[in-house]
Amino acid sequence: MKHNHAQITLGRIVGVHGIRGWVKLHSDCRPREAILGYREFIATRPNGDSFTLKLNTGREQGKSIVAHFTNYNDRDAAMQLIGLNLSIKREQLPATAANEFYWTDLIGLTVVNRQQQILGSVAEIFETGANDVLVIKTGADKKIAELLIPLVVGIYVDSADFDKQILHVDWESDWSNDNPAQ
Repeated sequence: MKHNHAQITLGRIVGVHGIRGWVKLHSDCRPREAILGYREFIATRPNGDSFTLKLNTGREQGKSIVAHFTNYNDRDAAMQLIGLNLSIKREQLPATAANEFYWTDLIGLTVVNRQQQILGSVAEIFETGANDVLVIKTGADKKIAELLIPLVVGIYVDSADFDKQILHVDWESDWSNDNPAQ
C-alpha cells in the first residue's frame, strides 16, 4: 500500500476481462481478495486526475481478481480504466487491534531502539515467506544505508507511538543484516 495519510492505495486496474466491461485488478491487500470488500474507490489516473468509481461486483478468477464497476458495461469502456490506481479514504479501513498496524501507518516513522538510539526511518515494508520485513533508511554523514528488521511484534517490534511518530524496536544499532545477534 502506498503512503498517504488521507488516502490508501489498495490496488490498480491492469487489464480487461471479457467483453462485458470486466477488468483485472492487481490488489495490494492481504489477503488480495479483500479489495472486493470495498464498494467505492477514488480512481486516480497517472496524470493525477481522480474520480469516484463504484464496484458493482467482483471475484477471484484463477490467480487473478476481476471486477465490474458501475456504468462500465463493455470492453471499450473497460479499456478506459486500465492504469487507474484504486484508493480509499483512510477512515474506511477497519480499526486495528492493539499492536496491529497497517503498513501505511508505519511508513515514515522514526525507528528508536531500547537504548534510545535513532536507527533511521521506515522507508518500506516487504513480504517474505516467514514474516514481513521493515526497510529502515539510515542516513549518517549523507550515506544512505538500509537496515532490515523483521516486522514481528513482541520480538523485534515493541510498539508504535503514532502521536510521536516513533516505532520502538528491540534491535541493536551495531547488528548488521549479515550477522544478527546469535
